[in-house]
Amino acid sequence: MTITNDTDRPDITPAQIITSYTPHGDERRQELVLAAYSLIAERGFEGLRTRDIAARAGVNIATLHYYFATKEALIRGVVDYIEQQFAEQNAYIQSQGATAREQLHAELWHALQIKRDRPELQIVLHELFLRSLRDKAIHDIYRGMDTGWHTALMEIVSAGITEGSLRANLDVDATASTIIAFIKGTSIQLAREPETFTYERVITEFERWLSVDVKGGHSDQDI
Repeated sequence: MTITNDTDRPDITPAQIITSYTPHGDERRQELVLAAYSLIAERGFEGLRTRDIAARAGVNIATLHYYFATKEALIRGVVDYIEQQFAEQNAYIQSQGATAREQLHAELWHALQIKRDRPELQIVLHELFLRSLRDKAIHDIYRGMDTGWHTALMEIVSAGITEGSLRANLDVDATASTIIAFIKGTSIQLAREPETFTYERVITEFERWLSVDVKGGHSDQDI
């Protein structure tokens, strides 16, 4: 995917780009982000072309460059959109219970709902990860997204230890990293073996390891 830099567009100054975000401009910018998001889900980064993004959004190439002068700016917009969805997920999770145990339970189960109901989101996340292995700029953007998630999970784990629903000897930082690795890993398994991978049983066992009470599972078992 090729998107020109500011220096390639002498007719568009940085000041013009910054001041272009009027209410109408924000709407147009969002349309371009959604177009890029959907095309990444359909074709991956290797099949992503600026002309196709512009066409999907119903604008010309010059308009796309007006709002996104660089590749990184457009990808940052896609990541911002994903983070907005995760923020909404977090608000939903917090509404599911007052205790850390209930919030962690909701986090794990809501991950399954996203995988089932919004498979395009998982595809885009996987594409971002693969691209980040070869593109430092995207790597930095992608890493920033995980940092916020890790922080939120550390808060839940710490609260769970304090309230007595999670094992007191848990390493908070390592546990948050383990939860992220668990959710990412299971998303791959669900994509590869959706008919045979029993996510529900795996969640129950994972929660048991953390000593979280769950229906049909075990409670407060120290491991």
